[in-house]
Amino acid sequence: MTRYSLALLTSLILASSGVNAAAPEWLVKAGAPVSGAPDIEHATWSTSRSPSGPFDRIEVHRYRTKAQPTATLLYLPGTNMNGEIALTDEDHNLWIFLARRGVEVFAMDYRTRFASSSEDPVALASMKTWTTEAFLDDIRAASALARAESGRTQLYVAGFSRGVFLAYAYACAEPAAVSGLIALDGQFKSHAPKEGYDPAADLQKLESAGAWATDVSGRLGWQGRQRLMLATAEDPSAPSTDAKYETLGEQLSNLLQFAWGPGALANPLGGQSRPEVLAKLLGGYDRYYPAVQDPEGKRMGDRADDPRTAVDDLWGEMKTPILYFGNARMPGDWLLNGIYSAQKSGSPDVTINVLEGYGHLDIVVGEHARRDIFEPTLEWIRRRVPKY
Repeated sequence: MTRYSLALLTSLILASSGVNAAAPEWLVKAGAPVSGAPDIEHATWSTSRSPSGPFDRIEVHRYRTKAQPTATLLYLPGTNMNGEIALTDEDHNLWIFLARRGVEVFAMDYRTRFASSSEDPVALASMKTWTTEAFLDDIRAASALARAESGRTQLYVAGFSRGVFLAYAYACAEPAAVSGLIALDGQFKSHAPKEGYDPAADLQKLESAGAWATDVSGRLGWQGRQRLMLATAEDPSAPSTDAKYETLGEQLSNLLQFAWGPGALANPLGGQSRPEVLAKLLGGYDRYYPAVQDPEGKRMGDRADDPRTAVDDLWGEMKTPILYFGNARMPGDWLLNGIYSAQKSGSPDVTINVLEGYGHLDIVVGEHARRDIFEPTLEWIRRRVPKY
């Protein structure tokens, strides 16, 4: 790996933040073809972050063809997700689809990527400092890198699930750097705030238990989960490890179909996704996510402008165009909150898409995602590409 020149990057960071901060020192790995999609070049940049704990690093992945891009997009993954490619076909990967059509994609690895293999509770306690504000600072750095590399003053920002929350936060923090916000099944504010929520009690519970990291493993355990995903991805017709089902594909389909309520997490039994595709996506997840962001998100979501933070100060007065996709199978107010977040953002340019039959993960890897999400997203971007 070699040192990356920071002259343009430094000027962009200082211009956008308005503070005299030193630019991060990025290490760059030269681009190489993506295995399974050799026309797509994959390059990475990584850098350390404050407070320099054992996992305080981020990485940014760029996916593009050799053709000159017409637009640049920064992608913010959901909880436990990252910027590594799990699926390499354009029918199941928005990044590949966009890159082949002139939109270069920069996708983030949060600090969670570097903690995924740890089993040390003491080391994981460093996640206490991984607040929303800390991740927002990381996104600022990633955005400055993407703008420096692309030579653009603005980029599109897309987020999936929790990444939508972070995308809104970033668009509020640096509105002049954002051409448009693409919200893939996530939310920022609650349409029906629960008055009086105070995160102090929840934070005290985390403090008492020392449980600063949530673990995606579930009842299968991390190794068991990974074995199931790998085996299903390789051969969904292989014999099930659960006597209730005949094949691994049937086993995983039923597990995901009812994990969050019927068809909410994914709807493979309804034909919206295939188990081997879902397994490839889920097998690439990071194990941990900072628990501290859950009470923070609830607190900010229940207030139009949370007085404890500047993260949401611009919401309600945003001018950024917003494209929203939401699934209709999630329980509670998930869909209503997603629509409310976009419609009440203040933006005069809001497009709402409600996807009947879709589960949450189907929006990124579903069998009809290209038709219903990827193609409309590309057209929306093309209509709004700034003239440089």
